[in-house]
Amino acid sequence: MNIIQTLNNIFTIVHGFINELISSFTPVMVFPIMTIIFLLFFFLYYIKILQPQQGTSEWIDMEINKPNLSFLSGRYPMSKRDLLPLAIITAVFLFLAILNLGDMIEIDVLREIDSPSENHTHMSSMYFDEIYFVRTAVEHIENLNPYEISHPPLGKLIIAVSVLLFGTSPFGWRLTGAVFGVLMLAIMYIFIKNMSGKTVVSVCGTLLFGFDFMRFVQTRVATIDVFSVSMILLSFFFMYRYITTDADAPFRKGLPPLALSGIFFGLSFAIKWTGFYAGAGLLVIYIIRLFQHGSYFSSIKRPGFDKYLLKTLLYSFLFFVVIPLIIYYLTYIPYGLARGMTLENGMLWSSGFFRLVWSNQLVIFNYHNNLVATHPFSSMWWQWLFNIRPVLYVNSVFDGARATFGAFGNPVVWWGGLLAMIMMAIRVFTHRDGKALFILIGYLSQLLPWVAVSRILFAYHYFPSTLFIILALAHIFNTIIERRRNHSGISAVYGYVTVGGVLFALFYPALSGMYLPQWYIAGYLKWFGSWPF
Repeated sequence: MNIIQTLNNIFTIVHGFINELISSFTPVMVFPIMTIIFLLFFFLYYIKILQPQQGTSEWIDMEINKPNLSFLSGRYPMSKRDLLPLAIITAVFLFLAILNLGDMIEIDVLREIDSPSENHTHMSSMYFDEIYFVRTAVEHIENLNPYEISHPPLGKLIIAVSVLLFGTSPFGWRLTGAVFGVLMLAIMYIFIKNMSGKTVVSVCGTLLFGFDFMRFVQTRVATIDVFSVSMILLSFFFMYRYITTDADAPFRKGLPPLALSGIFFGLSFAIKWTGFYAGAGLLVIYIIRLFQHGSYFSSIKRPGFDKYLLKTLLYSFLFFVVIPLIIYYLTYIPYGLARGMTLENGMLWSSGFFRLVWSNQLVIFNYHNNLVATHPFSSMWWQWLFNIRPVLYVNSVFDGARATFGAFGNPVVWWGGLLAMIMMAIRVFTHRDGKALFILIGYLSQLLPWVAVSRILFAYHYFPSTLFIILALAHIFNTIIERRRNHSGISAVYGYVTVGGVLFALFYPALSGMYLPQWYIAGYLKWFGSWPF
């Protein structure tokens, strides 16, 4: 698909989006209209405060003293005052994550697949891709040949740990994913604090992440996406800590965050090959940082950059190639055990095990490369940007009420996040903002690969991109607070997060699988005809 056709498609969607607002107006349409108006006012306010303040010479300073576009800036540490809000946020969202997560009655997973019981709901049985991933997790536990082999093994092994610890019940196989979803909030809090240095920005950004529908729903279903996205978040977090290491610090000080970035990158693609997309973004950031470090050495006439560069490249090859490949290879041990191989007899060094691993790579590639399928809730990448085509997971009717939920985004997060990402691109060129460049690279590394993919796609493929949407919004919050050190700035930020929280509360009954009367769904939740409520 060429760029002109893509732009035409986007224009058609936006045009249809506007037409739907105008031509099919119903009382429920008040909600999206009010949300759009709020977002427009918020971002107009943001644009206004970026302008030089009247009555000052700030515009002269902004022209003369333009900063260099650099990653070589310090980072801000956590402090004691961060502990209480971080603990409260974690506790509240952990409670919400496990509330009505699933029944705790154990079932025979393999028998249930072969002879499913009747009248089972999402609370008492598997749904959507759980039927593949949970089954495979149990097969790994019982040393059986795995059923689902279209992704690497690590994600299913993590679900297997959940099953071993908490049992073969819906609650048991979903709990680890739900916990990972909450841990992502803690990581995001620290990430934002490292970037902004402000507790209030960390709290607001993390709350907004917690309020996103995608994060909430996708981490409460036993699929592998939550684990992959968690590792992607950690890989970029530690890459940020690496690139913000003091340029004058000893070489060894940058090794721990660089190593951890590489390890978590390896874990991400050992769960799902989409982790490679993150690797592309990490590589671009890494290369820019090396060039900037070389320029710094040159500017202070400091010798030894050649030696520094060689050591950095050698360690990077170890951290981002050798160790990830070892991790990836080791995750296939259950495949060998299921075929009678043993570690004691040198399974890892045998040609048979190597062929087993290699053959699965061909299976994975051929499956995704040649996949021809249709689905009523599939979508394309440009539809994710506007949050107009969710994927439906559950649609259950009982006594006139419906339980219906799927993967899509909080409009304040996704629509506002798209505007925020545009602002990041603008700031890179107008303010030479290194943090904005970091965020933009991360976002594009997760989105652009899908542009060239012709196979069937779903809204949850946008999940990794939402990490950088949150960072972009937090960066905007930080700028507003810095530029308006009065009540108007902090009130605007609080207002944004409050609207996100109100929408989360409005949709929470549906997101958590509660049975709702049709009047509530039609009157409050079905904003667009393409939303499958």
